[in-house]
Amino acid sequence: MPDKVLRQRFKAVVNRAVEPLVRQYMEESCRCFVVGAFNGAVVMMWNAAAYYLRQVVMTISVTFFQHNYRALFNQNPPNDLWRIKDKELMDACVRAGILCDVADILNRLRNRRNECAHPSGIFVSADEAMELAESIGNIISRRVKDERLIESAILREFARIASELDGETVAQWVREDICTQLAHDLLTIFERDDGVTDVSGIIGLWRGLWNRVDGATRQRLWNRIEGIVQNTLSDVDNALRTPEELVRLIVWPDPDTECPPRDSIGNLFVTWLEGLARSGQFRAVDMELARGLRQYLPPSLRERLQAALQEMARRYVE
Repeated sequence: MPDKVLRQRFKAVVNRAVEPLVRQYMEESCRCFVVGAFNGAVVMMWNAAAYYLRQVVMTISVTFFQHNYRALFNQNPPNDLWRIKDKELMDACVRAGILCDVADILNRLRNRRNECAHPSGIFVSADEAMELAESIGNIISRRVKDERLIESAILREFARIASELDGETVAQWVREDICTQLAHDLLTIFERDDGVTDVSGIIGLWRGLWNRVDGATRQRLWNRIEGIVQNTLSDVDNALRTPEELVRLIVWPDPDTECPPRDSIGNLFVTWLEGLARSGQFRAVDMELARGLRQYLPPSLRERLQAALQEMARRYVE
């Protein structure tokens, strides 16, 4: 039986647990500890940590985790996270940048759990059980909503294959200090990477990051976008991205809000569409683009765009 001091120390660890079910597992671990069932205490400690890990995965994005699992093991994971082996789960999480800062602690506890949960002949002492509990105190005291993704390379990789919604979902979990560089990197992929044929994930992650970068960064990004728009509209047939994809990429401010970069880019689109209307060299998709673009532009540009649309409609009927 552990002495009073050890019992109090263990209960102090339990009291640090924030997430309800994590705390419940730790309370069960404490009940094992106080009666001297130290192996059982270790097993329940691991259950607390493993549950927290799965909660983080489910909260951030199961799709993002599955991508990393497939990349690591070259196979699809089971649909149910509880059916994934703990080591495989942890390895995929580390690749994804999920709790990789505490991977060594978690691996040590998992290894000890494996020894305690099987007829290995190993029995941990009160001191070792106490030390293991304290080693995960920082982990179980975390809140799922505070976790962040930190691996820019993996996020870029995921964006290349993700849907727009999955990209936008993951964006909110990116750690603040890597948002700026990641936004620039995504714009470079969008502009230059001809290996990405579907830019939905790039657009989703980009749009999710837009309001997380500061004003100076947004101005630099606006400048880059304007250059991409100019290059695209000057040779649409040979451009890597379509005008429609550019309109999807841009996070358009409210049309009644003053925004010179938006208006400069809007003018490029309107001038291009006016030229198509005059020449008659437009497609149905160009008319659809013009209709959709109206909602993003201020009145002066909207009026010009409406006139171009009317000319397109007239020529289309003819």
